[in-house]
Amino acid sequence: MDDYQKSKRRYTPVFRHLRLGSKEYWVMDPKLAQMRAAEHLKKGLDLFHEEASTAEKALGCEELLLATDFGCPESPFLLVLQILSYPDDPVFPHHDLLNLLRLAAERGNGRAAYRLAASYAQMSHFPAIEQLGEAHFACLPNQDRVRLAEYYFARAIADGNDEAMDELIMAYAYGRGLIAKHSAKFQRLCETLVKKGKQTVMIGYGAWLCGMTVGGKPMLPGAVEVPKDPVRGLDYLLRASRGAKLNLAQQALKLVLVAQSLGVLGTGSLQKLQRRLFKEVKDKHQLLALYFAWYSTPIAMRKEIPPFIADEPLPQLQHLVVPHEDLAIKWLDLALFGVDAALANAAKLLLANLFAKVGTQTHKKVVNIGLSKASRA
Repeated sequence: MDDYQKSKRRYTPVFRHLRLGSKEYWVMDPKLAQMRAAEHLKKGLDLFHEEASTAEKALGCEELLLATDFGCPESPFLLVLQILSYPDDPVFPHHDLLNLLRLAAERGNGRAAYRLAASYAQMSHFPAIEQLGEAHFACLPNQDRVRLAEYYFARAIADGNDEAMDELIMAYAYGRGLIAKHSAKFQRLCETLVKKGKQTVMIGYGAWLCGMTVGGKPMLPGAVEVPKDPVRGLDYLLRASRGAKLNLAQQALKLVLVAQSLGVLGTGSLQKLQRRLFKEVKDKHQLLALYFAWYSTPIAMRKEIPPFIADEPLPQLQHLVVPHEDLAIKWLDLALFGVDAALANAAKLLLANLFAKVGTQTHKKVVNIGLSKASRA
């Protein structure tokens, strides 16, 4: 009997009684509420399957509603999706749509916040939401709609929603829906996101400061006017070229070279750029070191084209280096022992394809480099 009592699960109330002075409150226990929310969320999701009947979907909505009551940030957004999926035969009342979206957004759901923001801004991205919330939206002056749109855009961006980020940047740059273009807001948003390390923003804003689009073309008509600042633009592009996504890093390097070819970087730009890029490589810029290694390799020794070169050749870089196998080994040395494992592996493959010739002097140099590096590590 004693063993049974010890192993028996004890009941824990979800709400706890709290007394403050002469007043009494019922306070929800956060940990227990989180557990209950997860249980109801799972039950609700299990009821939504391909062959679910209307009755099962209705029960699923009830479970999601209970999860919402226990503080789940995901369940109110899932209820919204159910409302939108069955506009003619709703399994949950349409009039709760905006309340559920707001609830999800306030709890940190970026997808809900983005939908609210775009709908308040009248961008026509989510026509069903704009239509179902038409009475609410119509009651608000445009300035209030813009204020709420910016508020929910900020919440969506804080949750890491890239769609919301891109949309708000474009709204401040060109104007979208009720949001007018605004130079100061555009710059402030871009600067904030650059500080947070957003690689795409570094590329777009860096190109903008150089007076061109991300495609290397002149700015589009109607774009917000931002003073050119090629020095800062170059800094942002080079920071982006060190980013985690290889295709974006290559695009950033390409834009650096485009800016130089357009004369954006000023007189004597080729020599200035050469010095800057050499400094970047010495500061452990692995991708740039790989490019320099390839273009400093004598043409006769270039056998198999590496994938990163095939994807984005950047032939302008060959004018900044001298073809010589010792120099190629020097650049490979810098790329091989960098922090990015994928780029280090690419350097190993390039080393194997170009210089792995047993018995040659070059092979001995490469082996000596590897041994000296290993001993220092």
